[in-house]
Amino acid sequence: MRSDDIDKVKELICPLINKGEISLLLGAGFSLGNITETGSGIPSGDGLRDMLLKKAGTKAGARTSLKDAYLFASRKIPEFQDFLAKCFTVQTAKPWQEKMFKYVWSRIYTTNIDNVLEIAFKQAKSKGILGAEFSFFNFTEPQLASSSIGTVPVVSIHGSIKKLADGFIFSNFEYANAGSRTLDWHNELAAKIMVGGLVVIGNQLDEADIDSHLAARLRLYGEISGGQNWIVMPSPDEIKRENYIAAGFDVIDATAEEFFESIFSNLTARSIDEIIQDTVPASKTARVNLKARSWFKEAFCPVLTELDRVSKSVGILRHFMTGVDPDWFYISNSAHAATSRISELIKLLGIAMKAQTDGVSIINVVGPSGSGKTTTIRAALYELIKTYPYVYEYESANGIDVDLLFEIVSAFSGKSVIVFYSAAEYYYAVNAIANRLRDKKKPHCLFILEDRAKDYKKNERQLEDCKDISSQFEMGRLIVNDAISIALKIDEHGLTYEGFSEFSIEKRANIIVDKERGYGGDLLSTLFSLTTHENFEQKIYLDYHSVEGVLPHRILDVAAIMNTLGFQIPIKYVAGFLQTSVEQIVSCLNADLLDIVLCPAGKLNCRHRVIAEYYFDNCISGHGSVEFIMGILEYISRQFSIEDIKYHPIAYQIYKKIISFNFLYDKYFQEGSRRIDTEKTYHEAQKVYGKDGVFWLHFGRFYRKIGELDNAIDCFRTGLIHYNSFQTRHSLGTALVDKYIESGCTDESAYEEGVALLETERLGRGNSDAYPTSTLCDLLLKILSINPSHKDASRRLKECINFGIKYFKEDEFFQRKMKEYLAIKR
Repeated sequence: MRSDDIDKVKELICPLINKGEISLLLGAGFSLGNITETGSGIPSGDGLRDMLLKKAGTKAGARTSLKDAYLFASRKIPEFQDFLAKCFTVQTAKPWQEKMFKYVWSRIYTTNIDNVLEIAFKQAKSKGILGAEFSFFNFTEPQLASSSIGTVPVVSIHGSIKKLADGFIFSNFEYANAGSRTLDWHNELAAKIMVGGLVVIGNQLDEADIDSHLAARLRLYGEISGGQNWIVMPSPDEIKRENYIAAGFDVIDATAEEFFESIFSNLTARSIDEIIQDTVPASKTARVNLKARSWFKEAFCPVLTELDRVSKSVGILRHFMTGVDPDWFYISNSAHAATSRISELIKLLGIAMKAQTDGVSIINVVGPSGSGKTTTIRAALYELIKTYPYVYEYESANGIDVDLLFEIVSAFSGKSVIVFYSAAEYYYAVNAIANRLRDKKKPHCLFILEDRAKDYKKNERQLEDCKDISSQFEMGRLIVNDAISIALKIDEHGLTYEGFSEFSIEKRANIIVDKERGYGGDLLSTLFSLTTHENFEQKIYLDYHSVEGVLPHRILDVAAIMNTLGFQIPIKYVAGFLQTSVEQIVSCLNADLLDIVLCPAGKLNCRHRVIAEYYFDNCISGHGSVEFIMGILEYISRQFSIEDIKYHPIAYQIYKKIISFNFLYDKYFQEGSRRIDTEKTYHEAQKVYGKDGVFWLHFGRFYRKIGELDNAIDCFRTGLIHYNSFQTRHSLGTALVDKYIESGCTDESAYEEGVALLETERLGRGNSDAYPTSTLCDLLLKILSINPSHKDASRRLKECINFGIKYFKEDEFFQRKMKEYLAIKR
């Protein structure tokens, strides 16, 4: 290797490997020289063509392609698949190939169909030198949380000799076929190429699928890289070298073996355990498995790492005042106003961390959308981290593994803070972790859970076991002193506005306070309206309708729907939803959707969730398409399995929100056709979700909503076959009692079964949940209004009322039912 190429490896690539941030794409050059079971080397494309035809007793013509030879030989050669397997199967890997697995990679992709990587992995594992856990995937397999969580994926993107039945991609025909299916792993690789941090080894990048990614990158960035990549090849062609450089690839003149030996010479291998030690307060003697370490590295971002990243960034700080998500870039540069809310949260966090040496505590930060919750949390953490540096933000799409998180946190040797944004989906996990940690003499761990007030109220029961260690921080209404701070910050950014800036600071503060109250505590809308001198809702409406073209509009709709539901989704998901390529998505983001849809860290979102909600409520809701929503549901069905549900991966969370009849029937579809469109969606969706209890729960709730009780009961019964949940039992019981009421109180079998189910649920939930008791009161009151002499209903209602008075007298729903009961008693 040339000295300048060695310097690139040492100074640019090794530091990223040292942090586990390099992905590999391996091609034929990686396996060059490995000996197969045929006694010869692994064949190239032309070599395989000639080998197949020779075995079939002929030879290639002038225009015979590999595809031609493959199809011909598959008919002519006895036991063809066994012969083909021998051509690509090795028994041993080379020492340098084995040693590669001592290092931690972000991803390993290969276009090779041989088994060299698998053999190298097995050799490294047998010697106990693995740097992390690795899991192997073929290009047709989905990336499921249950099979990939806590591991480094190794992906055969063109097929594997170990999985012959899945087929191969070895010609332009197969590349085109694969592209038409927009395979999930190919979209992920495309995203890696676009973002950077990829090293290509032994691959010319001239396969049609990969070549399309490079062309798109060149088209989007010109000669300015969106993120550095490298390509390693011996004696590169000068014209290709120039093309690679233009597409964002720095070229290293080396064989695969020379490249890896250069890494081995300049960088001592570090396991995932050692990499994690850089950012977590764990004792070096703590025994934590590699899977837990790998998962934690992928799932949680250390705030110190984020601050280091943004310290190298530049940008226009005043954009913060007109409404963007509070990225650490803005927080670290003090683009926000220093408000009393921030000071109060800093104080609360400091007390929580100082007061306890061990155990766990929880702070729920709640408030309206756009009220500044994330800004307040991050501004407070920016100060807290100076004393308590081990602060982590959850950001994974693969969900929470409670056991792995407990294993990591219980190994911490210092105090820590773990932050969840839009946290309601993870209350169950925090509750479980807190229960397991509370009595252990481990350094104190503080959970900060951010949520909109209505989501917190709806789900707080999942934190029932943690009431004694929890506190709530409410954003509340803006006060005048905070409004003064905001007005001063507007001045500091050099912003002036007619009808605002010319007034005294006190009057400017009063204008901000009045606007904030007019927007119901939504500070984002307040500042936008103030700083643009436009009506916020009207401006957002015009922005939405300014987007032209079918694909840009579909991308905007996906981003708005997902953000409204609380998700920032990976760009590969959007490509999958819309059956298009990552390159097409990025092209739209850089043209038609510039400054409307953003893609920080490869995740799509509108400028703010409040803006997404305006798009949805004013422009999308009531205009839904069955085809569009089925595109989302069909793609999501490939991203999780029943085994994954316990992790609550983002795919499962999206599915639950989208399949809900509240979303489909009440919000998404047009009022005049929503019954037909919702039923059609459920009809199509049952083909992929027919064994999921949640699907049947919502299908049944839809039928109950439109009054088709027999269909609803059938759906609920089907759902209970697949998942015996409280919600489905409750829904079945309610539907049966509804059927009894609809019959004029004559169908006694429906009454007996329905009331028995609801009574069992009421007793099972005890005094922890008012809803089962209040619901049963409501239904029994309806029965007695039809048949006042119904003795069993009267007796049960009295029991429910007495139980509710004892335990739920503050619950609003129960209070209404109690008033109705007292009214009929008079």
